[in-house]
Formats: sequence, C-alpha cells, structure tokens
Amino acid sequence: MPLPFQLLNVFSIAGEPFSGNPLCVFPDAPGLGDADMLAWARQFNLSESTFVQRRGEGDQRGEADVRIFTPGHEMPFAGHPTLGTAEVVATLAGGLDTVHLTMPAGRIPVVRIDGGWRLSTQPARLREVTSSLRELAQALGVVEAQVAHGDAAWVDAGVEQLVVRLEDVEALRACDPVGHLMHEHMTSPPRAPHVYAWAWTGPTTVEARLFYTQGQAVLEDPATGSACANLGGWLASRGASDVSVVVSQGSAVGRPSRLLLDIDAAGGVHVGGRVDLVGSGTCSVGSEEA
Repeated sequence: MPLPFQLLNVFSIAGEPFSGNPLCVFPDAPGLGDADMLAWARQFNLSESTFVQRRGEGDQRGEADVRIFTPGHEMPFAGHPTLGTAEVVATLAGGLDTVHLTMPAGRIPVVRIDGGWRLSTQPARLREVTSSLRELAQALGVVEAQVAHGDAAWVDAGVEQLVVRLEDVEALRACDPVGHLMHEHMTSPPRAPHVYAWAWTGPTTVEARLFYTQGQAVLEDPATGSACANLGGWLASRGASDVSVVVSQGSAVGRPSRLLLDIDAAGGVHVGGRVDLVGSGTCSVGSEEA
C-alpha cells in the first residue's frame, strides 16, 4: 500500500535551508503496528519520525493521535516532532491555527505563530542530581569550575533529561563528553543518558547543546524542543515569569537552530519555532516490484 510522507525542518532559521532539526511525518498511518513504525523510522534514520494514526473530522479535524519513533525506540513526547506534525495536520485540515496532538505523554495543544508553531508543556517535575559537580564536569569533558554550582537538576516536562548550566559559552563550546562517564554519572534508567548543557549568552539569550549516547558513542542533537521545555521548567522553578528567551542550538553539528522559549506570568512554559516543509513523497509498502 502507498505510504505518503513529508520531510520538514523544525526550529529552522529563515534564509538558511539546511538549518533546524529534520523530521519525517507519515500523515496517514492508521494501519501500522509498532514494529512497522520502528522499521520506517530506521529506514529514514532521522532523530525522530512521526506517525499520525488518527485524524479527526469535521469539528474535530484539529485533533490527531500521534506516535513518535527514533530509529531505536518510541518516545512519549518530543518537541520538534510535535511542532512539525502540527504543521502537517493543520495543513491537511485546511489551514488551522490550533491543533491538539495526543501522544503517550498526553494531549498537547499547539498553536500557529509567525512562520511556525508553539506548544504548551505540562508542568515540569524536578529532582536532585546525586552526582557531584566534579563527576558532571568529567562526564562533559570540562573542568569543575566551568560547571555552575547548584544549577544541575533532573527535569521532566514530558521527557526527563539532565539539565546542566555552564558558567559561560566558552565552557559550553569546549564540552567533549565521555560516553562511559555519562553512563556512570548521567543516567536515568531505563533511558540512556541525555544531558542538556546550556549557558547564558545575554540577558534573554541562551546557547545549548544536547548530548546522548548510543552504546558508548556520544551523539549531539541539533535542536531539542523537549530539552528547551525542561529548561523552561527549571527557570520557572527559580522564579522566572513573563519572559521570552531565544535559544540557539546545533551549530556544533552544522545544523544551526533557533528555539523560542516563553514563560508566562503564571509560570507556564511554551516552546516554539519555525517549521519549513522541504519535501514529500510516497513509500511503497509491500511492493513486489524490482
């Protein structure tokens, strides 16, 4: 059977066609099982692919059930897949400005902004880090003095990650994580280590890097909406409100990205960014043709 797909760049930068985080969206995948979705995610081999398993009709046409898969497993929530899928669902529904995507982490409202989309996160849960400052520094490949004292925390606004502030952007850019030390000091079972290192570059600007492991290999994500949401949850826990922050990410891996983080007066966290459609096509499923 034919299986249409769309390719998008999420958290992209206007005028830079190879910016942002790539995403594959399968907008009509109601019959695919878990093994099929995992296989197609591996076929495209992007950080995530999404599968729309149900789209509403009539007054419910802005509702959709969505599954998110990496090439290795399912994700309950992820930021750039949510925004990219919102663009596809809204376009297929006739150009809506608001959609609601239901995924394992919950029902996520997503609204259109200039050039892109913005999601609202659930309240973040925070817990303390048991690793020492020295252990965190060693895992990141920096010296202890470059890690901000008392600012590391496990944060979960949909996907739990370790959020670590560096003293300055030079320290952030110097990070050279060590895989086995990440496993030792930065793991939240059952997931492999995911650490979001960040630094202020101005009063309302941040530069960030998201590191994760596959085996002992350390990889870096170009733009991570779930981690940006976790940063917002951390900032809100420190009293931030009614503030907008621009987060830069991805330059170290050749995919410069821009994420828009808003914390409202009530402490609610919103993450947005630009979404660009870059291609589309149809896969042949079960074809016997050569």
